Amino acid sequence: MNRTASSLPAPPAAPHAHPSQVLPLVEELATALRIAGITDPRRSAADILAALLDVQRSWPSMNHEAALESDLVARARRAAQLLGAGAPFAYAVGCSQFRNLNLVVDQRVLIPRPETEVLVDLILDSVRASHGSSGNWGVALDIGTGSGAIALSLASEGRFDRVIATDTSVDAIDVAEENARRLAGAISTPVEFRSGSLLAPVKDIRAALLVSNPPYISFAEIDMLPASVRDWEPPVALFSAHDGMAVTAAIVQDGARALVSGGLLALEVDVRRASLVAELVMSDSSYAGVRVGLDLTGRERFVFASRV
Repeated sequence: MNRTASSLPAPPAAPHAHPSQVLPLVEELATALRIAGITDPRRSAADILAALLDVQRSWPSMNHEAALESDLVARARRAAQLLGAGAPFAYAVGCSQFRNLNLVVDQRVLIPRPETEVLVDLILDSVRASHGSSGNWGVALDIGTGSGAIALSLASEGRFDRVIATDTSVDAIDVAEENARRLAGAISTPVEFRSGSLLAPVKDIRAALLVSNPPYISFAEIDMLPASVRDWEPPVALFSAHDGMAVTAAIVQDGARALVSGGLLALEVDVRRASLVAELVMSDSSYAGVRVGLDLTGRERFVFASRV
């Protein structure tokens, strides 16, 4: 069950009542994290501060006497409390780096993974190769957008006419829209978020790209997940029926309608089910050129196909 703010234990008494500089605050946070049993508490304390300030990890160790605002101190203490209670680091600090974007994340959305960064790379390489160096790339659809990581990366790094992203969770749409507002200055491509189940909100769209990182974990695999995932991340973004394949199968089926001829289908999949997803796509006559892509560790993680 997900932890909530009200269920968290109170933080231990701080040894420094009013830390207004980096070093005293890092020492205070490290003490609290050590009591909570966090490995390498001083490193974690410095990482909390660096994440909240959106600076390099080395910055706290090089700026011991830098002054800190009281609001920042309060947020850092809260992050240490959450981390000590078992929250993933991204939820503790409320943000996560994804490619060149610093995204707001919390328990309403899945934490963006490095594997998904690779998916964006492979998509951009594929679309550039097919469209050449001139002109725009058409419309991109991101199904199950969560924090908006994929949609906003495509909007900032690609040359799409527009990017439309959907999610069944209204809470996730709120997070994605907040990220879009925060990053508006860095994104020139129009981005729109629509609430609803899978492709239902984009029935009126014909796209050159349909990408999704759908839920693909079987309900039978719940106990196999780390507690930091199982107890904190939103189940709707993790689990799917029919041995983890139901949502992916629905996207494959409905995606053919949404894609223009030659359009790209790009899916992130469970490494244990990549071959099953590839076979599913190959069995649909609407697609051709099915291929499997590898993640940073050489595992089969992505499935691509072209709309006939």
